[in-house]
Amino acid sequence: MPRASERRSAASQRYADTVRFVLFEARPAGLAVPQLVRSGELTPGQTRARLACLRDIIAERGWPPLIWTKKDGYRFCTEPIEL
Repeated sequence: MPRASERRSAASQRYADTVRFVLFEARPAGLAVPQLVRSGELTPGQTRARLACLRDIIAERGWPPLIWTKKDGYRFCTEPIEL
């Protein structure tokens, strides 16, 4: 069975866009997984799978990377020093 990030159905990409929009709305602050679940109205499993899909889409399109920190949760990296 392929990894969650490799399941690239139209629905998977749509949910990945949902997670991306939720993170854009929270900028510059990050969101923890429970906050993403509530904001995106997805299950925890769907949220994790869509984050994996979103990471692949980000890499393909050259968008700013998605990072996770214990303090802030998931957020888009804006400063090269953060990497």
